[in-house]
Amino acid sequence: MKNLFHVFLGGMIGSLLRFIIQSLTGVSVMLWIVNVLGSFALGSLNGYFERKESKLKLLLTTGMLGAFTTFSTFSEYWFHQLQENRMVGILYGIVMTICCFVAAFIGYFLNRGMNKWNGS
Repeated sequence: MKNLFHVFLGGMIGSLLRFIIQSLTGVSVMLWIVNVLGSFALGSLNGYFERKESKLKLLLTTGMLGAFTTFSTFSEYWFHQLQENRMVGILYGIVMTICCFVAAFIGYFLNRGMNKWNGS
C-alpha cells in the first residue's frame, strides 16, 4: 500500500509540473522540454538508484517522471505532423526519439559512472 501511495504522490507532482510547463510554453515546446528533460532525469535516477536502495525510487521514477513525460501526447503530435507533412513528421519522430535516448544515456552515465560500461 505504501508503494501505491508513493506512485500516486509522484504522479500528482509530475502531472502538475507538466501542466505548468504546457501553460507557459504550449504543446509543441512542452513536448520537447518534458520528454528530453524527463529522459535525462530518468536516466540519472536509474543510474543513482542502481547503486543504492531508496524508498523514493517509485515516487520519483514511476510516479513523478511517468506522469511528467508524455508518450501519448508525443504520439498524437507526431501523427499530426505526419498528416501535415510526411517528411517533417518522420524527421520530428526520429529526432525526438534520438534526443530522449541520448539524454537518458547521458543522465545514466553521469550518475552511474564509467564502471558500468567497463564491465565492473
